[in-house]
Amino acid sequence: MNAQSENLLRDAAVALLSEFAKSEYDVVRLRAIQALAALGARNSPALVEALLDDDEDVRQDAATALGQLGVEQAVPQLLENLIHDPCGEVKLACVTALAKLGAADAAPYLRTLVTGRGDEIVWDEDEYHQDEWDDWLDTQIAAIRAVGTLGDAVAIEPIVRAVMDEEAQELGDVACEALGRIGAAAIPTLGVFASSPKRRLRYHAVRALAEIGGSEARAILRKALSDEDGGVRLLAHEALMEHDPQLVEAALTDPQEDIRLAALARAGLSEPELLDRMMRDPGSRVQLALIERLDRTSPIADTDDLRWQVLDFLSTGEQPEVAAQALGLLAALAPELMTDRLKTLFAATPDQEQAERDQWAVVDALARSPVKEAAEWLQRACRSPFRSVRLKALATLGMIVTEEGRAHVNQQQGRELLLSLALSPMPVAEEKKEDTAEIEEAPRNDIQALEEAGLDVSHGGENGPTSSLGAILGHDAIAAEMQHEAEQAEEMPPLSPREQALLARATRQPKRRRVALDDDAEALEHESRMTAIRLLGEVRGMQAMLAQIVRDPDPEAAQQALGALGNAVARHGAELSMEQLAGIATDGLSTADSATALQALKLLRQAALPPLPELRGKLRAILRTGEAPFRIEAMQILCAWDESADAARELLDDPSASVRQASMRLISEMTPEEAGAVIVPFLLANPDQRILTYIGDNPQAKRNVAGELMQKLRDHDRRATWPVMIAALADLLSQPGPAV
Repeated sequence: MNAQSENLLRDAAVALLSEFAKSEYDVVRLRAIQALAALGARNSPALVEALLDDDEDVRQDAATALGQLGVEQAVPQLLENLIHDPCGEVKLACVTALAKLGAADAAPYLRTLVTGRGDEIVWDEDEYHQDEWDDWLDTQIAAIRAVGTLGDAVAIEPIVRAVMDEEAQELGDVACEALGRIGAAAIPTLGVFASSPKRRLRYHAVRALAEIGGSEARAILRKALSDEDGGVRLLAHEALMEHDPQLVEAALTDPQEDIRLAALARAGLSEPELLDRMMRDPGSRVQLALIERLDRTSPIADTDDLRWQVLDFLSTGEQPEVAAQALGLLAALAPELMTDRLKTLFAATPDQEQAERDQWAVVDALARSPVKEAAEWLQRACRSPFRSVRLKALATLGMIVTEEGRAHVNQQQGRELLLSLALSPMPVAEEKKEDTAEIEEAPRNDIQALEEAGLDVSHGGENGPTSSLGAILGHDAIAAEMQHEAEQAEEMPPLSPREQALLARATRQPKRRRVALDDDAEALEHESRMTAIRLLGEVRGMQAMLAQIVRDPDPEAAQQALGALGNAVARHGAELSMEQLAGIATDGLSTADSATALQALKLLRQAALPPLPELRGKLRAILRTGEAPFRIEAMQILCAWDESADAARELLDDPSASVRQASMRLISEMTPEEAGAVIVPFLLANPDQRILTYIGDNPQAKRNVAGELMQKLRDHDRRATWPVMIAALADLLSQPGPAV
């Protein structure tokens, strides 16, 4: 819908809702006011008139809306409600609205509310005694914020009295925030608060002074540099170091680690004395921050590089996490200089806990390495005995293969590794002695085999878009767990057979390697292959290989390949002929495995194949008797083939909510002129549903549904459903912006 028709529709809705704002039913009036606010109807007189409504909820929502929408004409009535409306919640909404509207006329009353209920202001005493809660306490906080928003310097004195009242609620934070907004006039008062014996008051006062700035505020902040509380000192240092670089060196010796971190962010790395101090800092966070500041875009050529000296020192320190991160960055930037150390690291046994942390950090750094040797060490990581390292290595491999802008040599090696995982399972070591056994393997030319299979793995291969970690691993829960383990590296659980199966496969290039034995090595091989097959769907140029795997005798491999093929077609477009895709989909639908058949249906839809007469009968049968996901896919395919929404209409009364939702969305897309007649009755029967769920972004459907709603709203016999329809209309036509 164009801007003009959308405005006309919204104007018609505003006019109708303004009528409902005068309804005899309070719930209808309330919904109408909320809808007018959602539509941004700042020019509707109904909002101001609602401040006089008999229902306090209507008055409260009207006051909130007027403030949010910036209706300055409402200031006199809002002020009247503030003074004379007995409802505390309405007063609270009026205080906030008047502040948003910059109502200077309200300042005297707001100052009064800062310290008390006020003799001129009416309150509902019965409500106070009944609820045993003084509404003024909430209003007091809102009033302090309001005078701060208005920049009312006259309010400084009542704010001080409120803060110093020993019997009052704690107001230091909100008072200092308001004084900070008032600005320079409040600096002397904040200076007094900054020397208070109360730590919390000092903290908020110093923060407000830092926000105000200026020489007068900085003079007070200098005194706070020696405050006994580290948080207060941190605020003062952060505010002053920008103007006084000499404070940086002193801050690097502060006992508070956060202050040293703030100083490090401003310190230069060219001063040997300061750099040495940072390297030897007792806090791990400071050392980790130093590592983060080092340049990662260029390799380290030799040991004279300053980065090598810093990282080499930290990698042998006593902080486990620091040592791991330093080692990882060394591996990413200087793998040739680190060969012996990395070989030792990846020869670690499962009982070496620090080795797990170090390997994980190495893989994490290799993901962003600018050098070609990164892929070689990722191959080693894929054979790690540690579950977390294997997960990280496969995730990194997937991102190298699919991410644009990656160094091409790593992408090419990544493609080869991925294909070897998908095509040929890793040889399983036989248990001979204890936990590991050496395996001899003759060199094999994978590239030649892949080219013979018709797959383009040339130097100029293209990349696909970046995949999410969940897409790479094929399971969002596992991805989330892996990320959690990265953050909580202290306690990493041992690998389970199923978890190892995700990432147990590595390249076949090394002649000798160690393979961690497992209770079910066959399951490891199988699950690793499934993960690789899923990843192939993310990469351009892999559809021919996936088509071969679809015919694999392993049903799960065929299913995963079908799903990956559909994903690849949807993501990159078809690389196979229509005849090839039709044959694959037809064969998939003929299988007895339901999961494979569902993937075949999805492929039919994603490939947008032309009508296949031999499959129409099967799709019609699925439409009648298939499970919900099958019915949805069959419906979408048939509607596309017929260029008609007839199949979707057949499922409007389907017992499955997901099927009904899919059918209504499809009707809205294909025949938007029917959307209102289809969706509104369903909405009235299911008032908990959001109407936009069934419409999508189709402008014509939105206009049709809005028209249907407004027509039914004019029917007095439908008054029981008015609140539902008003809320739906607001949801349909609401304007983006702050929540009202």
